Amino acid sequence: MKKVYKFSKFFVPAVILSVLLIAGGICSVLTKGFNKGLDFAPGQSIEVQIDNDSISFEDVAKTLEPLGKKIEVKAVTNEGKVSYQIRTALTEEAPVEETDAKAAEAKEVNKDAKIMDKDEQEILGALNSAYGADKVTEIQKTTITAQYSSTLIRNSIYLVLATLVLIFVYAAIRFKWDFALASVLAIIHDALIMISFISVSGLEFTTTTIAAILTIIGYSINATVVILDRIRSDINGLEARSIKDVLNSALSATLSRSLITTITTLFAVVSLVYFTTGDIHNFAVALVVGLLSGCYSSIFIAGAFISLTRKNWKPVASVNANVVKFESN
Repeated sequence: MKKVYKFSKFFVPAVILSVLLIAGGICSVLTKGFNKGLDFAPGQSIEVQIDNDSISFEDVAKTLEPLGKKIEVKAVTNEGKVSYQIRTALTEEAPVEETDAKAAEAKEVNKDAKIMDKDEQEILGALNSAYGADKVTEIQKTTITAQYSSTLIRNSIYLVLATLVLIFVYAAIRFKWDFALASVLAIIHDALIMISFISVSGLEFTTTTIAAILTIIGYSINATVVILDRIRSDINGLEARSIKDVLNSALSATLSRSLITTITTLFAVVSLVYFTTGDIHNFAVALVVGLLSGCYSSIFIAGAFISLTRKNWKPVASVNANVVKFESN
């Protein structure tokens, strides 16, 4: 007979641990905020090549310090050539007063564009003066206006909320309401853990990060549904005295599947952490946290919620057979 682990003993400690981690993450978000990428922070990114092998990105950053602007410099290597990604935040100015909403929006966009053009000319001017105009080549420029940034943030929030609603509807149709809510709580838990980690670690928050969160939501609901399906099966056909016995049996039966799926996926994701840079590296780091959280929440968070909602569950003897069957409520 397969060994049954007493997962129910760890439901309360697991919930307390999760609450503490998420509370710490929320405090970090409120006090420290996010290291917003260009997608969510209005500004621009200018990539330049400097024909001077003796300099580093620290030298470029020092060259731009006298401008008195918030500037970040990163070295980027592509096909053996080193270029420098110079990122500037959009300078805050008083909003444009306009009665017509569309006209006001157009003026705001034009104002932002003029500010960023001015910043670009100042940066290139400083680099040309320091290293020579013939040595500095601008490769590309990416700009994000304040209007676009706020729209992107709003749409990202809507996307995540819509995903949660659709998953709840799917789970409610397939299972009972408490199973559906348990699955949604598990993926909300995973999303909050990832957001907390991103804030505390200072990982850059970009649209790639949103993609990582949505990826984990899909992964987590798949793992949770497998466990919930086994719980439903055991409720209808397992001899047990309490809902905790059912949960322990179902979680023990699906444990190897949960661990093997998580570990094999981690092999691929960890390789991305070590062998990539930039957005892909950040994406992989977020996925590692999400995968671990997803495996944990499917077992302990979803299990703890079902244990709470069905704490009064009792087995009911079948009239037509000597097999004990149970109410699924």
